[in-house]
Amino acid sequence: MFTLTDSAWSGVRYGVGLSLLLCASFLHAHAAQPAAAVWFPDAPTFRHYAWTDPPCPGCSDLDPQPTWTRMAQLAGLSDVHFKRAPDDSEGDAYSLAPNVIVLSPSAQKLPSCQLAFVIGHEIVHIAQRHFDEDAIALSVYSGKPPYWTHDGDDAMQLANGDFGLALKLSPLWKQQEREADWLGSLLAAQVCGCSLEKGALAYFHPGDGDGGGIAAAHPPDTERIRQLIPFTESARRLMALAPR
Repeated sequence: MFTLTDSAWSGVRYGVGLSLLLCASFLHAHAAQPAAAVWFPDAPTFRHYAWTDPPCPGCSDLDPQPTWTRMAQLAGLSDVHFKRAPDDSEGDAYSLAPNVIVLSPSAQKLPSCQLAFVIGHEIVHIAQRHFDEDAIALSVYSGKPPYWTHDGDDAMQLANGDFGLALKLSPLWKQQEREADWLGSLLAAQVCGCSLEKGALAYFHPGDGDGGGIAAAHPPDTERIRQLIPFTESARRLMALAPR
């Protein structure tokens, strides 16, 4: 039998105390994240990379509209930063690892539902951690040993100048774009009351471009429209949940 002063009990007290501390830290971290919409996919469980502050030359901070924040919350995110690009040279919008969305001057002039789709699309890239997914895929296709780096920027550098590697990742990038399209459309529907017809389908222009990007990461607009059509009714149902 031992007393509260015995070394054995001290070890038990230390172990219990440490367990409670870890549990409290876990609960606090998860409590800080908003509950995602029931239809939104769970966050991926693959490894997290470290990312440096992303460069955005000429960008300035942009205060998010309440609807942008609400879309992020429905995707399970509480900390998304928005920036204003100095021009349209990088397209309407893009996301930077790990949690930055950049909007061009032209994007900010889009009709409200088209802008809501664009914002929703980029939120999905962040919520589904497509940057970490890219870093893992690039490392695997480059033959790197597991955990060769914890730095996501190092992993992304593997694609620089390697067109063959980019071609290998092209199917993954296209799949990510499809995911961001339909989930982003549904976020815009529930938060902003936007139908697919006024959002994504109005934003895309059949016959414009070939998808573009490295190894045609973005499918042609015609293909993206075709893949979105099956979600039209789902969007209509979510529109009924939008604030009036």
